Amino acid sequence: MAAVNFELRSYQQDALDALRGYLEDVPTMGARTAFISAANMLYTPAPFLNEDAPYVCIRIPTGGGKTIVAAHSIGVAAKAYLHTDSPMVLWLVPSKAILNQTLDALRDLDHPYRAALVADFGRNLTVLTVEEALSLSRPDASGGACIIVSTLQAFRVEETDGRKVYQDAGALMDHFSGLNEEQIARLEKVDGTHRPVASLANVLKLHRPMIIVDEAHNNQTALSFDTLSRFDPSLILEMTATPQTKIDPAKNLYPSNVLYHVSAAELKAAEMIKLPIRLQTDADWKKVIGQAYDCREALESEAKKEQAETGEYIRPIILFQAQSKSKTDPDRLTIDKVTEYLTEKMRIPREQIALHGGGYKELDSLDDVADPSCDVRYVITIQALREGWDCPFAYVLCSVGELKSATAVEQILGRVLRMPQARRKTRDTLNRAYAFVASKNFNDTAGNLKDGLVVGAGFDRLEAEELVKAHSGFQFSEERGDYQHESDAIPHTPDSKPADVVNAIQKLPPSIRNKVEFDPESRKLKVTGVVSRDQRNTMLMTFNKVPGAERAVESLFIRSNRIQASELPQGDKLPFIVPQLCIYRQGELELLSRDHFLDLPWNLADCDPANFVDRYRIKDASTVGLIDTSNEGRMTVAFVGDVQEQLSMLVHEPAWTLPRLVNWIDQGIPHPDVTKPAAKVFISNALEGLMQRKNYALDELARYRAEIRRALKEEIDKLRKEREAGSYDALFAADAQKFETAADKAIVFDAQSYAYNQPYRGGHKFQKHYFQEIGDLKEAGEEFQCAQYLDNHKDVRYWVRNVDRKPNAFWLQLPSGKFYPDFVALLTDGRILAVEYKGAHLMEESRDKLRIGELWADASNGRCLFAMPRAKDFDEIRRVIELEQSDTR
Repeated sequence: MAAVNFELRSYQQDALDALRGYLEDVPTMGARTAFISAANMLYTPAPFLNEDAPYVCIRIPTGGGKTIVAAHSIGVAAKAYLHTDSPMVLWLVPSKAILNQTLDALRDLDHPYRAALVADFGRNLTVLTVEEALSLSRPDASGGACIIVSTLQAFRVEETDGRKVYQDAGALMDHFSGLNEEQIARLEKVDGTHRPVASLANVLKLHRPMIIVDEAHNNQTALSFDTLSRFDPSLILEMTATPQTKIDPAKNLYPSNVLYHVSAAELKAAEMIKLPIRLQTDADWKKVIGQAYDCREALESEAKKEQAETGEYIRPIILFQAQSKSKTDPDRLTIDKVTEYLTEKMRIPREQIALHGGGYKELDSLDDVADPSCDVRYVITIQALREGWDCPFAYVLCSVGELKSATAVEQILGRVLRMPQARRKTRDTLNRAYAFVASKNFNDTAGNLKDGLVVGAGFDRLEAEELVKAHSGFQFSEERGDYQHESDAIPHTPDSKPADVVNAIQKLPPSIRNKVEFDPESRKLKVTGVVSRDQRNTMLMTFNKVPGAERAVESLFIRSNRIQASELPQGDKLPFIVPQLCIYRQGELELLSRDHFLDLPWNLADCDPANFVDRYRIKDASTVGLIDTSNEGRMTVAFVGDVQEQLSMLVHEPAWTLPRLVNWIDQGIPHPDVTKPAAKVFISNALEGLMQRKNYALDELARYRAEIRRALKEEIDKLRKEREAGSYDALFAADAQKFETAADKAIVFDAQSYAYNQPYRGGHKFQKHYFQEIGDLKEAGEEFQCAQYLDNHKDVRYWVRNVDRKPNAFWLQLPSGKFYPDFVALLTDGRILAVEYKGAHLMEESRDKLRIGELWADASNGRCLFAMPRAKDFDEIRRVIELEQSDTR
């Protein structure tokens, strides 16, 4: 497995936040209702399992890093739902190859997967195979997180190995000593006795495991769920790119409950994958191989220049997809024939070629293909590569046989999508994937590639339409690293003086300034080498006050990166730059953020917990959790309370003391703005108040500690919001001249970084949205009508659906977080309009949004406008535009 080296991306954190929020709601709402509330979708319980056990799926497409999310999810579930420091986890993978990779990563002290677990459980952590778990000690099972990594097949009774899981084992006898009658009643017994079978299956059942199912679409059968039911899991979390969505028990189809779905746009914005895929076809397979070879050579040349500038090593690899052997068709292009052509006709050294498939397993002998000492530049396979082989150096897919279906390409296509180091390169040619296919029909081949992205890689059908582009060759003519690219000329206007251009260049960061020149006679910019996308955006903001300079900067970016016409937006599209709200502090203009009105850390110890003590009442265990009626009509009571109590009985804890209880509660409440000592003082005061004023005994508080932790978290959140609101109000009493908008502190809307959760799927065709796709816009409703109003307005040149909590979305600071207006528009006169739509019933809670929006507009000196239409009064947008127009005349 290629090394994984990155912090959590925003979408990965969002997925974990969605899981945390859902699990926190389960105790009071139940698994079904909490899911409907979180995902706005119907919920289907897992067959054969307790329907009150949460059963959800996180959907992350190929290349999105779902395993790191799975590793972090264990700590999330332990704290938010199980309330235990010692969760038992059964981590199921689809094959032995993936099992070995997952085990190696979870045991590697330097690997991010292991680091995710250590962050939550420290050294109290055990990672085992099923074979090792057959002699699992009781301290390892109850003294910290215990993770058993296995295939599902290892637990199936009909499998020889699986039978060991259900058999008596002397090494496991200690787990079943000292159990009470309630615990024993839940376990499988030795025939004719009251003694529990000392089996691994019973150990798992005793510990109510969290089950993680990797590549869950491979385990959606009735038999699979029946097997999982034997362990009485507390919850099931599926991780997959392609979840089952259909329900048909007669055909063994059971749907996943997709709690969170990551889009291709988010992966692209997070620099995780190479997109788009540039496709070229030709009927002659020899020409196709030659084209792929030329592409790889050009990419390696670019990679060497990239390394010289950034130090990052990349060796682009071609994946050749050959044809399988056939007794009836001797002309098929098998692995052997493709190898012969490469070595004898193309003169490629054999040591640069690895064969895998058709009896060959040469990838298995390579420790690390990404190692600079490795010579492999070509891999020849048939369809499936070595399972789990993830090499980001794979840039080019070359299929010598026609791709006649999505299944012919889905298993191999994902192998060329991963971005090396999960970081965009300065050269856009290295941010793309490439496909060369022997085919007579480009459109059919493109369609099959798109189908492969949907069926095999987990991308959305609408997104896939934009992810395959025609490729007509690089046509590189400027190979020298010192080649100067020229821009279009900056228009000659009274407001565009050469001195303004020179001054703008001087304001650029040194890394850009040193490669940019300006010719006053031709009025053209010149750049040595390549302009990266980030450098382009920096230049756009710096040249913002030079009329016409944005077209010159854009032309430099396109020419230096050799971006093809097929990948450029249609029409003459202007850059979309949105100034952000700033504040002067000590003479410097800074982006307005929380630290401008909040002193950190917050001294929570000064807060009085009296209100919490007055309100809180211990609830009887039988009423903890939701009382609901299931599909079968039977009553289900306190499932979560039962799970938490069963887990607490497994841990032989020393007598509770107040400091121990305070520390336990504190560990489960995130408070990055509060020091640990201050938090402990507040929690201790609250518990002492309950004991003194409510006469609760310490042991009683300890028994209901999970419920108390949840209630204290809510109290701390309430106090935090009150503090933030008061400090925020004081901000507006400040001198208005302290606030200003600045073009060099701005959001540049960019197709590469425009992220969303779901693309718009409606039938109405919008004409002015800045990007091809529209993110997170429903097909009907009042926000949809607001979008239509903007799209039809004569003064709107472009508009963007501004998506909440995405890294490159426009935002303004609120007391407790960031405010993302629903829409941002670029008007025909160059002004920027932000629009936040609210229904009539939501206006009162939007006071802070209206206030900060109007402050942003006022601070812009007429450059920016803010409108908050309510109750379908979309003409408010027109009134704001026309009022400001009259004020500036």
